[in-house]
Amino acid sequence: MSVYIGAVATTAGCVLKESGDTMNHVNIRTFSCVSFALLALALSACGTVPNADRLAGSCAGLAHHAITPGATGLPSGKASVTSAVLISASAATVNDGAFAPALPQFCKVSGTIASRDPAAQPINFQLNLPTTWNGKAVQYGGGGFNGVLITGLAPLRDAAPDDALPVARGYATFGHDSGHQASAFPAGEPGAFALNDEMLENFAFASYKKVRDVAVDVMSAYYARRPQRMYYFGGSEGGREGLTMAQRFPADYDGIVSVVPVINWTGLFHAFVRNQVLQQEDWLQAGKTALIAKATSDACDALDGLADGVVNNYMGCQGRVDLQHLRCPGGSDAGVHCLSDAELRLMRAIHSPYVFPFTIANGLTTYPQWLYGHEDSLDGSSAVNMVRWVTGSAPPAGPPDAVRNATQWIYGSSWIRYGIARDKNYDVRRYRPEDFRERVQATSALMDSTNPDLSAFFARGGKLILRENAADRAQSAFMGIQYHDALVARLGAAAVERSVRLYVSPGSTHSGNSRAVAGGPAVPTMVDLLDPLDRWVSAGDAPANALVQVVKAPLPPFAIQASRPMCRYPGYPHYIGGDRAQASSYECRHS
Repeated sequence: MSVYIGAVATTAGCVLKESGDTMNHVNIRTFSCVSFALLALALSACGTVPNADRLAGSCAGLAHHAITPGATGLPSGKASVTSAVLISASAATVNDGAFAPALPQFCKVSGTIASRDPAAQPINFQLNLPTTWNGKAVQYGGGGFNGVLITGLAPLRDAAPDDALPVARGYATFGHDSGHQASAFPAGEPGAFALNDEMLENFAFASYKKVRDVAVDVMSAYYARRPQRMYYFGGSEGGREGLTMAQRFPADYDGIVSVVPVINWTGLFHAFVRNQVLQQEDWLQAGKTALIAKATSDACDALDGLADGVVNNYMGCQGRVDLQHLRCPGGSDAGVHCLSDAELRLMRAIHSPYVFPFTIANGLTTYPQWLYGHEDSLDGSSAVNMVRWVTGSAPPAGPPDAVRNATQWIYGSSWIRYGIARDKNYDVRRYRPEDFRERVQATSALMDSTNPDLSAFFARGGKLILRENAADRAQSAFMGIQYHDALVARLGAAAVERSVRLYVSPGSTHSGNSRAVAGGPAVPTMVDLLDPLDRWVSAGDAPANALVQVVKAPLPPFAIQASRPMCRYPGYPHYIGGDRAQASSYECRHS
């Protein structure tokens, strides 16, 4: 049975307002509801949006829209609209304990972009065009190796459960599958598509540009004008995509949100393989995760002024952790209560840079170490952070066990076999990058988003919000920090101050969620970054030095269970007294 709890999204929406708490340097965010209908009337009076009734009536006609040949700014096959269907507005619901957010009336457009190579798969895309349009568009990023259709109708990364979807705020939204369909390849082989040059190029950068251009063509036909603002919002692989767009196509986007971005794809996947090969003979058992998490918490928890199982002072923590006291007697594995010498070597490797024997894109030679902290948090709904990414529930196998092996092994070995060696049967255990130097450098030039020259993007007013999660076991938060430092070194502190914000969320895993060590309460990690980006681009209102993160109940009335500031790098939330569950009890300090 469905229980309706909200007004239809086309008649009610939320506008974010912000008030400052200057004592604690934290901006407290509140919502006030306004009528989307009144907003639409006001915008129509200014000539900025077409009539909603006319748009509703013209949706079906988009199925016959002929996308302009050459609309994509890159070589491409024919782009086609395959269907256009008007979707009725729907209220928010709770059904079987799951919340579904409100949707407005919108025209759902599906389409494809054909490949040039007959052996390559097409690019599939979806474009959602609200009949009450704010004149702006959001391109959604993908994740992992992509290969599944991103609909543009999901909540944004790290959204609170009651945050309105972008399409319900009036944005046109769109996404795609990056030019390959994972279902066509064997399970557990996410990199298999990389054997085809065009599909690899599409995954690296080309598909995002092509779909963006086709989306503008369709929007221009439907709304009779181009979008005033174009944003990219992505996390992980999608974060890499966003940075790639700023670097390769700076004239195409006005603002980008890049969350936990896989900036240095090449370095990361080589570090994955290093971490996993070290476990071939002496696997770090999943049951030892709690032991490591407690040791890091004991060393670092109180550095933020409060011993609560949350490592907020992520930079101050790194030099204080020494796991040697966990060594098993004699150095051999003696169970889950100690670490063998081989397991200690693995932990030292994870917390040390990976070093290439040659340079890769943009002159880099290393991938940075991972940070300590929150190894036992859940990353996703049920997977333990370090188990999901580093240990798995069984030792690394060849070929990888898609169910029990760590994601680092599944991803890393797949990339080396298909992207580098281009041999599905290649034995990754004997891999040496120097044996594939030219191929490593070529794929690095395709994949890595490490170019610090964003001058063209900044020159046209482009804004970039980066978010790193300190407890990320997928990619290292240090990579985003190093990229930020490279931007400053290349373009100067003043230019970066005008155009970039880097925030670090302490305790947050790759997927964003976190808990206090040893199964404690949820840590506030939810925050809306689209609204601050839009206000920065549209009104010149730069995001605050601290944004408030919350954790809310998953069902109405979405009670706030705790809040905490997310500070601009290099700040962290330091407890200054009061209710530990309130953001006003913290201030941003430097280590």
